Amino acid sequence: MNSKDKIKITTVSLLQLLLLLVLPLAPCFNDLGKLPIRIWDEARQAHNAFEMYSSQNYWVPTFDGLPDTFGTKPAVLIWFQVWSMKLFGINEFAVRFPSAVSTWLLSTVLMFFVWKYFKSYSIALITGILLLTSQALIRTHVSRTGDFDAPLAFFSGLACFSFFIFLDTQKRMYWYFTCIGIAFAVLMKGTAGILFIPSLIIFSLFQKKFFLLLKSGHTYLGILLFLGLILGYYFMRNYYQPGYIQLVVQSEWQSMYLKPAQGHKEGFWFYGINFYTLWFKSYWYLLPLGILSSLFIQDALIKKIAIFGCCCIGGFYLIISLSATKLFWYDAPIYVFVVLLCAMFFYLIEEQLIKKHVLTFQRNAIRIMLVIGFAAFGFSKIRPEIIDTKEDVKEKYFYTMATYLQQANQSKVDLNGYKFLSGQSYAPHHTFYLKQMKNRGERVSAIEFKDLLINDSIMVFETNIHEMVLQKFYITPLRHENDIFAYRLDSLKFYDSEK
Repeated sequence: MNSKDKIKITTVSLLQLLLLLVLPLAPCFNDLGKLPIRIWDEARQAHNAFEMYSSQNYWVPTFDGLPDTFGTKPAVLIWFQVWSMKLFGINEFAVRFPSAVSTWLLSTVLMFFVWKYFKSYSIALITGILLLTSQALIRTHVSRTGDFDAPLAFFSGLACFSFFIFLDTQKRMYWYFTCIGIAFAVLMKGTAGILFIPSLIIFSLFQKKFFLLLKSGHTYLGILLFLGLILGYYFMRNYYQPGYIQLVVQSEWQSMYLKPAQGHKEGFWFYGINFYTLWFKSYWYLLPLGILSSLFIQDALIKKIAIFGCCCIGGFYLIISLSATKLFWYDAPIYVFVVLLCAMFFYLIEEQLIKKHVLTFQRNAIRIMLVIGFAAFGFSKIRPEIIDTKEDVKEKYFYTMATYLQQANQSKVDLNGYKFLSGQSYAPHHTFYLKQMKNRGERVSAIEFKDLLINDSIMVFETNIHEMVLQKFYITPLRHENDIFAYRLDSLKFYDSEK
């Protein structure tokens, strides 16, 4: 091979590498900050991060200045969000940036893994396309919001892939990557970070390497590293927040795995139904095709990868399906392995093309057609999620006030002196914006209907609350913007004043 050929190969490899890195950017980052902060978990994390950013108290996440006992997850995601706020400012993009980066990294790790072991760049691209256009990860509560599940999926996936490479190559550094990956998965989402461990043990038994692991001193050094990172955090957090470990036991074991938390009880097949009807509905048929194809593949290493994928999916799925609490985002970490099994179908196609001595240019043409076809189909399906993102019709009314506050906060509209009235007694997706306005010196607050006083200037959007205000008070209209009504409460109506 002459120098020109080497330069050509290097250039092609660099371009291929660049494409793998660029492919996930649009699904992960485009329009990331467009929708207002979502209620429940994202809003809670946003509050925690904003208050930590302001107070510089990095060990104990707070909500309204008090230690937050609503969630007991470690604060590592909150740390990432604080750093993100320091880079991008206090906004939705900063809150969601760690989740987007996690998804970008996970998809890149998957594609590199497939490229290395399947020896096929086209299959690597197809796996990335399937993962990024199936809504397996590109959805709210995973990559598109500031929640724990995208970082959990990344660190869990990194740990599992590292474990496979370790068993395959016996390179010790990959064992330590495994232990560090699982440790960070735990530091992202508590006990959910260890749910792949049974799968890895089962796979090592299949490979007849489990007992060799038990005989290695590095196994125990890795476990000590894992325990040091985990216990170090939990004991330090418990030192600054006494009783924290007890809260973790009650919240993550007793309330999550033994009894349904907050009424989130579903049937055993809940995640399987969601796989077929929601998150992988455009590609569901590729999973059985991939599993079936693995039976006919000649390459022993690829067969081993198929067993690895089945172990990871089966073990994790069984645990979350037997768990008392089920929520639609808990299955996010398994989809990287679902896609890995789908890749078996495309590998069998390539294996058969080579076996039948199909010419190289014809094989290349088929590869290009498959990549372009899945890319065109997939990105057309995911386009509404990532380009010109709009509020879901079912949720648009619910987020009316949050959208208004988001836009007012971005354009720094003067809302000084207004109180924001909502029928939602718990509305952190509103108060996140109000806290930013207060931070600028504005006198704004959220208020409940029972606390309204004469001369209050209020903003309201919900029809039923709006009617209650008009029934009880004489009012002076102040402004009307984007379905938000602003009034000054002048006096009680006669029949109320006599009560």
